[in-house]
Amino acid sequence: MISLTEFLVLIISILVPVYFWKKYNLTYWRRKNVAFVEPNILLGNLYDILKLSQSCAENLQDLYNHKNAEDQSVLGVYILNKPALLIREPELIRSILVKNFNKFSNRYATTDDKGDTLGSGTLFFIKNPHWKELRTKLTPVFSSGKIKQMFPLMQDVGDELDKYLCKFEVDKDNSFIQEVKEVCALYTTDVIATVAFGIQANSLRDPEADFRRNGRTIFHFTYLRAIEFVTVFFVPYIAKLLKCKVFPKESAKFIRTTINYVMDERIKSGNTRNDLIDVLIAFKKSAELENDTDHLAMNNEILVAQAGIFFIAGYETSSATMSFCLYELSKYPEIQKKLRGEIRDALIKTDGNITYETLNEMEYLNMVIMEVLRLYPPLPFLDRTCTLPSGEKEFSFKPELDLDIPNHMGVFIPVFGIQRDSKFFPNPDQFDPERFSAENKSNIKPFTYMPFGLGPHSCIGERFGLVQAKIGLINVLRSHYVTDCDKSHSKMIFDPKAMIIQSKGGIFCKFVRDPLI
Repeated sequence: MISLTEFLVLIISILVPVYFWKKYNLTYWRRKNVAFVEPNILLGNLYDILKLSQSCAENLQDLYNHKNAEDQSVLGVYILNKPALLIREPELIRSILVKNFNKFSNRYATTDDKGDTLGSGTLFFIKNPHWKELRTKLTPVFSSGKIKQMFPLMQDVGDELDKYLCKFEVDKDNSFIQEVKEVCALYTTDVIATVAFGIQANSLRDPEADFRRNGRTIFHFTYLRAIEFVTVFFVPYIAKLLKCKVFPKESAKFIRTTINYVMDERIKSGNTRNDLIDVLIAFKKSAELENDTDHLAMNNEILVAQAGIFFIAGYETSSATMSFCLYELSKYPEIQKKLRGEIRDALIKTDGNITYETLNEMEYLNMVIMEVLRLYPPLPFLDRTCTLPSGEKEFSFKPELDLDIPNHMGVFIPVFGIQRDSKFFPNPDQFDPERFSAENKSNIKPFTYMPFGLGPHSCIGERFGLVQAKIGLINVLRSHYVTDCDKSHSKMIFDPKAMIIQSKGGIFCKFVRDPLI
């Protein structure tokens, strides 16, 4: 039996080398002569994220604005003991997202490809070359022509949203108080279900209906869910070990059952709607004709995954944009008055039914949403990993920067920090839609505004999301205006457990009934 002394010697002989190995790793950026922030020896520079005490948006913003980063194009950071790079210079962002996209085409984030086949197979997480194949197949779903075809269905759900709000009983001030994120999510969930899948989700009629209940679960950031997402995005090399999942078990089961049923029924009936389901079916049939068992579309899980990510990304990002917009409008009544004036004029012009063409002509509505997306980008950072061809060991940023980085290093672009940098956006915390007026938007430096990402890996559903959010806002504001209330935040507080930007405790507004026409 081992003695106490022998046991202590064993422990020390293990811990001492580990300590010095870790200390050596944490001098990587000093040895590279790259500006860095002194890391915590256990958790690196992201300890507030990993401890769930600060939102990742604010943590990366603090690093971006750190005194050591001043006048620097990049900042060296550490995630646990692994070095990573924070990008601060727009030309370097262009280099990563566009110029050298072929070497930065993969996200750093990775989920468990064995235990979470649904999450890892989505367009968001899947790696090249499968990513390129999927992107090519799915892009036509989001063309301007297809979105125009979807518009009447989206408008029908918008009308339901207006009716839903008009059913609330008002007090003596002709008003009622409501948490707006949930209201907006009911609307966007119904839009996604009907437009993409041909299903009536009925969330606005029953907030506990299957689609909304499962969607709510996915982005309900308990401590366990928060740890899963932090691991997937920042410590992906242990995601498989911890069996991290993007879709919780019950939500994954619901999505599989629902999408498989819809696809089977569509195939049996022979009906077409030119929607996402039809594209996935056509993808599968083309693979079957090729009789290639290794074809990506022969994996039914991959097909279901695309429907799953479109569902959760489509409802969450647009509902967040709408709710943050209502929050800012409640604080700036003059901006809200101007926006409602534009909505009123558009409703009068179209006899109360906004057309696709009229929506695209509403310049101030577009300016308002662009400014909301500057302040509250759906994903507050972009992550990439350097993926080099066989035989190449390092990537050089020359001529933009005299720096080489090794294969598979994580690279992070702090979108939230950049879009709130006074160097690029004067008075950056002020809500000011005029930044995006025809006269002013040309002053915005390229690659400093990227709420949907930029380059080939930008959000495939950007146009769809914007149209969805615009229709939703019109139908909230056509019969009501919003003000703050006792439950409103005087200053937005972000949930430190949420990987995306979410308000801690929700966003409450007072809705005052005041029909525009």
